[in-house]
Amino acid sequence: QGLGQFKTAIKYQERHLEIAKEVGDKAGEGRSYGNLGNAYHGLGEFKRAIEYHQRHLKIATEVEDKAGEGISYGDLGKAYHCLGKFKTAIEYQQRHLEIAKEVGDKNGEGRSYGNLGNAYQGLGLFKTAIEYQERHLEIAKDVGDKAGEGQSYGNLGNAYQGLELFKTAIKRHQLSLEIAKKKRETRLERDEVMAISAMPIMV
Repeated sequence: QGLGQFKTAIKYQERHLEIAKEVGDKAGEGRSYGNLGNAYHGLGEFKRAIEYHQRHLKIATEVEDKAGEGISYGDLGKAYHCLGKFKTAIEYQQRHLEIAKEVGDKNGEGRSYGNLGNAYQGLGLFKTAIEYQERHLEIAKDVGDKAGEGQSYGNLGNAYQGLELFKTAIKRHQLSLEIAKKKRETRLERDEVMAISAMPIMV
């Protein structure tokens, strides 16, 4: 079902892209490229996603769409993360963070911190990852982003697990699980149950 949704989204975005080009809507053209990149990301076609996000970034820069530019950097960072290129991901997420601060996008700032934390975790730098996830958590609470708060707790659980601080890890995963249940986010709930059950039993 999920893959079908992404394939349907690609059809609509390709049509939207054609129309944007026809009427000379450069900003709309850029957004279509970004949405196409996200759809291909959802299909697991990360290299193709990067191509579209690069096009979005180019247009956003040309039309001086700072918010779009920041989003592009963030999307590129996520795609490179999925390819295991964590250092490149960090470079792009840092640019997203800078722009999010510049334009006052608190949600974007929080997501950048979270994505940076994930990238540092990918490099095995768990303490640095925790610092970034804590910043994401703080902002998520400030802006009332419950989904972001749940993700932060889950990511913190993963980082503490990497440090073999299992009791602390379990507490963070349980907090994430509570939010997932309240929001009825079945995938997050499933992930947290799996993460908790995978922990060593401490006696």
